[in-house]
Amino acid sequence: MLEQLRIFTKVYEQRNFTKAAELLFISQPTLSVKIKQLEQQLNVTLFIRQGPKNSIPTEAAHIFYDYALQTLDTYEQTIAKMQRDERMRCTIGCSHTIAVHYFPIILPKLAMQFPMIDFSLSLRNSEQVAEAVTQHSLTIGLIEKPIDTHPLAKKTVATDELVLAGQSTSQHWLMREPSSGVRFFNELYRAEHNSTTPLIEVDNNEMIIALLQQGFGKSILSKASLPKHIPYETLPSRYKRELYVIYHEQQLLTPVVQAIIAAFATIKDS
Repeated sequence: MLEQLRIFTKVYEQRNFTKAAELLFISQPTLSVKIKQLEQQLNVTLFIRQGPKNSIPTEAAHIFYDYALQTLDTYEQTIAKMQRDERMRCTIGCSHTIAVHYFPIILPKLAMQFPMIDFSLSLRNSEQVAEAVTQHSLTIGLIEKPIDTHPLAKKTVATDELVLAGQSTSQHWLMREPSSGVRFFNELYRAEHNSTTPLIEVDNNEMIIALLQQGFGKSILSKASLPKHIPYETLPSRYKRELYVIYHEQQLLTPVVQAIIAAFATIKDS
């Protein structure tokens, strides 16, 4: 039964029989047979198959997925205790501003509070973080872009102030790539001010800051990311963005989520 649960969860997360089989190192026909057997045992249809590379979960699959996760988590936790290995692993994915300017303040507190947890950190954009948490390759996500993260739980942990950095009279606008969380605010400012300043697209905050340090260009950036000597202009409150923690409701490491929320509150209040 545990094997069937692992196969089911992988197919559910990937929405793809072929990719799920590859990740599980089994043949696709074997995987299909296991899913079929599970459907017969439950007397329900779990997936609407549209070829081996596109499978749509049914409502029954959505309900069964939560049960499968809880069962697998309970089993793995029980095995760990029987082996007297109580260490746990927590992989945390962060989008750029959080990873560089917020999480380094938080991690020492987490490491001290949870000495039996092995933390692992990953820097990705917000969409990549959300996808990885959904697929359980990350335990917890910290993102700065207001994207739809269903079925994950999402909670605001802080507010990030954005400013117009650089010389406001500059004739060059340094613009992040479309997938960046701050791109929207740059476009909003330009639209509100009818700006026709030529764009230079830069896909890295450090590169933008290095250019600003040379006195070249301007851009909407997080105030937390700016070295003190770079000039900036404060902006209206609509240029503040929420920072979020995302996670599975049923995950075993909820105390870590609560600790992250509390740690962000200490940053905000300091």
